[in-house]
Amino acid sequence: MTDLFSDSSFMTALLCSYLIGSIPFSYIIARLNGVDLLKVGSGNPGATNLSRNLGKKLGAIGLGFDLLKGVVPVLLAPFFLSDHLGTGEQLPVYLGLSVGAAAIVGHCFSPFLLGKGGKGVATTAGVLLAYEPWIAISILAFWGIALMRIRSVGISSVVAALGGNLLGATMMAQVFSFKGILINCGSVDDQRILGLTLVIICLLIIVRHRSNIREYREARSAAKS
Repeated sequence: MTDLFSDSSFMTALLCSYLIGSIPFSYIIARLNGVDLLKVGSGNPGATNLSRNLGKKLGAIGLGFDLLKGVVPVLLAPFFLSDHLGTGEQLPVYLGLSVGAAAIVGHCFSPFLLGKGGKGVATTAGVLLAYEPWIAISILAFWGIALMRIRSVGISSVVAALGGNLLGATMMAQVFSFKGILINCGSVDDQRILGLTLVIICLLIIVRHRSNIREYREARSAAKS
């Protein structure tokens, strides 16, 4: 393995992915409609706050862009990193996932918003849909079931992240093989890399939702008293 941090093509791919992820589409859509998402609702510049303040139609558009911020870098990664590929070879998993993770970090900590950003759920879903769609669908299933029961997008996202952590830990421990549903991570080592990446990203999502967790606990406590 070459020293990736001195590899110009790898660093260029990471930077481009980070910048793509950093584009605050929901914030831009809101500003075009005269609203500053940082000053209304939850103060979050993501699609959920956009939907709550400007309607579900614009919220869906913002959500679509947030998904694409995860999909596009993963699809472009083989072109950026062609130097790492032989004829007919697949991009190594650690490279593809690193590029996807850079987009998620960009979404959460956008330089265009002075380090502020969304909570990472939609962009993570986009990365997984492009790289391992069945894992994305499994995590979205956690989210959908939780939403039906809890009726809270934020807490449902936390439940989905916990589900992602469970899947990731299972892959790392090799409790059983996911090979039958995986497209790019067939080997044991690749599954462990995917599992570790899932655990790290899902922990980031949970941390980004700490205000939702606090509000939910306060609401539950108020309801009991």
